Amino acid sequence: MPRFVEGNPAVYGPDATAQNGDRRRIYASCTAPTGPCGVGAVAILTDNSDSNYNAGEVHLSRTFSSGLGYNIAYAFSKTLDYVSSLHMAGPAPLLITGETDIAQNPFDLKAEYGPSLFDARHRFVASVIYDIPAFRESHGLAHEILGGWQINSIVTVNSGTPFTAYDSRNVSLQAPHPSISGAWGDRPNVVSDPNAGPHTPEQWMLRSALQQLNAVTQAGQSSDERRNEVRGPGYGNVDLSMLKTFKMSERWATQFRAECFNAFNHTNFGLPVNDLNSPTFGQILTAASPRVLQFALKIMY
Repeated sequence: MPRFVEGNPAVYGPDATAQNGDRRRIYASCTAPTGPCGVGAVAILTDNSDSNYNAGEVHLSRTFSSGLGYNIAYAFSKTLDYVSSLHMAGPAPLLITGETDIAQNPFDLKAEYGPSLFDARHRFVASVIYDIPAFRESHGLAHEILGGWQINSIVTVNSGTPFTAYDSRNVSLQAPHPSISGAWGDRPNVVSDPNAGPHTPEQWMLRSALQQLNAVTQAGQSSDERRNEVRGPGYGNVDLSMLKTFKMSERWATQFRAECFNAFNHTNFGLPVNDLNSPTFGQILTAASPRVLQFALKIMY
């Protein structure tokens, strides 16, 4: 699988500062201590990573007959890779997916192996089509108005997907890589279970579970937090629709549709703020769409 890597990373040393990152690059080719350097950031798109997916699945279906049809599926799965964000949102998708697409340690890319951003361990999906039997056999106005209605539903439920808590202070003193990511790959140390709670929109995970590295005594170091170690909120949604087809002639028909997305108006929270250097760290500031109703009239030939 493809991923972006910094092909000219900076090497940490006793004299390293945030300002001399470009001069510490392994292929910088600087002419003098204060002179110009020949090579800066190098963004390389390489195919040096892979992924795997394992799952146990149960599927139950009924071909539509006698007014009823359904497909029901449940999967218990695990998917792992070295980077997911590039394949979901392109380069530098930090604010979209909750993952920095740059490695914490550019000299140890294998340490990035972990859960994929879309790794939902439990996922249940059911779709149902049902012809309402009431007034099906009647005649006249009752049948024309009340008979022949169909109900459709799609139910989707899955457990939370992971994200990475990171530290935007650049404690590792890496050189900038604007062509790859707008954020550093630094992470905190894990001192307790970051998934223990309290799991509220105001504070999804405890800040005390993650410890920032000391910018002076631990400069240039990498943390022990694994990529995508923290889990976000789960997802649940029910879509409903009702429709009826009115026969206008042998060739023409009109179909009325009433559709309701997120029918129970369930709040599906987004990922929490994952930068420990932010005053809103751990807070959930986004959510998916609320209930949406729409009506349509289709002319069919």
